[in-house]
Amino acid sequence: MFKRILVPLDGSLRAERAIPVAARIARASGGSVILLRVAPVPIDYGVYMAPSPMYVQEALDAELNEVNSYLAGIAPSSDLADIKVETSAYYGAAAQTILSVTESYNADLIVMCSHGNTGFKRWVIGSVAQKLVRYSPVPMLVLREGGSVPTDTHPDARPIRALVALDGSALAKAALMPAAYLVAAIAAPGQGALHLTRVVKPLMPCLL
Repeated sequence: MFKRILVPLDGSLRAERAIPVAARIARASGGSVILLRVAPVPIDYGVYMAPSPMYVQEALDAELNEVNSYLAGIAPSSDLADIKVETSAYYGAAAQTILSVTESYNADLIVMCSHGNTGFKRWVIGSVAQKLVRYSPVPMLVLREGGSVPTDTHPDARPIRALVALDGSALAKAALMPAAYLVAAIAAPGQGALHLTRVVKPLMPCLL
């Protein structure tokens, strides 16, 4: 199911933890990985301090060159060996750009970490992930900061299990198939498991 997997990066080692997970899914599905990094837009200096258009363009070109160099260094990593890898560099607002790239590249899964770099030049993946979860047109796998990364293929490795919360609606049931494909891909060559749960409100006691 997941043939084109998008991995948004911001240059941090924390964000790069998503790469081996995406690679594992791509190997299981015979898919490819798209590495995306979004460069920040120039700062708004205000009317009285606005830089010249030439300066802005030079700043954008320098930032994109840095981003492309970074992606060129990440793409040949051992985690991505024998997998088709595409790289994509843009500048703009992170969440909106990621959504746009998801559609233009026909990605069918986004894999990312919950937090990345913070600071003057980097976007915070935590807030970006929240926006993407709300508006993404495709399933997302968000790796929790500080949590385990499911990349171990050893036979004695902890089995992969996923919890799917249901409420009886067709919308909630739509998560079943993507969850099944995702668990199967991450668990390969082993077997994963789905745990379905539904919370039922207790009946109100009758008043006599």
